[in-house]
Amino acid sequence: MRQVSSEFSELISQRKALFGRYFVNHIYPLIQKNTHKRLASAMLYSLEAGGKKFRPILTISSFLANGNESEPSKDALLLGAACELIHTYSLIHDDLPSMDNDDLRRGIPTCHVKFGESTAILAGDGLNALGFYLASRVLPREDDMSLLPDIFEILHNGAGILGMVGGQSEDLELDGRFGPPPESATQNPQETLTRIHSRKTGALINSALLLGNRLRRDNKSREDVILSYGNKLGLLFQLTDDILDVEGIQSDIGKTPGKDADKGKLTYVTLYGMEDSKRQVITLIEELESLAESIESPNEIFFKTLPSYLGSRKN
Repeated sequence: MRQVSSEFSELISQRKALFGRYFVNHIYPLIQKNTHKRLASAMLYSLEAGGKKFRPILTISSFLANGNESEPSKDALLLGAACELIHTYSLIHDDLPSMDNDDLRRGIPTCHVKFGESTAILAGDGLNALGFYLASRVLPREDDMSLLPDIFEILHNGAGILGMVGGQSEDLELDGRFGPPPESATQNPQETLTRIHSRKTGALINSALLLGNRLRRDNKSREDVILSYGNKLGLLFQLTDDILDVEGIQSDIGKTPGKDADKGKLTYVTLYGMEDSKRQVITLIEELESLAESIESPNEIFFKTLPSYLGSRKN
């Protein structure tokens, strides 16, 4: 495992700040202009509630890796913003009483607690639609006529019925919301858990990486390794989330800990135990570090260090 150096922390901060400036200067005005005031307030409240801007940073970093460019293009920033809007919509809806019913997100009241359930639903709907609109603003290229269709397919695969939405639906079914879970889920819990979280959590992470890569001229030669890296990164993210739900402190994680256990949810910790889950984290970090060698040049550190950074996170 690599050490998370001050150089890496600075790199994360730089890319987060760069994206943050773009987001505030170019995306916030789209929400504020001609949007019903209460709806705009709810959307901006959720977007301004902190967060790591993890998915936009992945999009930017995938675009920049291996010396592709010195700065992210406008299109890379647009697609990073699309991912952030769609991710934020998913959090608003995930917190709703009919879903996970959470009162805290990133240390502040959730959108439905602050603005009411109907406004929260509409705020999520608005962010989702705006995310796909941003993707439509990517400039087409005469020598790459499949660019825009590919972008929409990647984004849909991450956010839609094949990805996040489909995974959330199966997760709710497994919780017993609609009666006893299907027999296939209880007979193969490992397979079920991996399938749910590869869609619910991992699919949009994968899309963020693939979108940045798709903007590159050499995208086809890199697609397989990016996909492999993204699949493992999504699993690592979920594993650490499940561990934090047990060991995390509310002031650090910004939401109510222990909710998964209280609901009897199937998680990596409940299925494998804490020690085995932590061993899987170490194994995934090592596998991701190896894959990163094919993604970035020897003197670049983002994809090589990111796994250790995620594996040791406290929120």
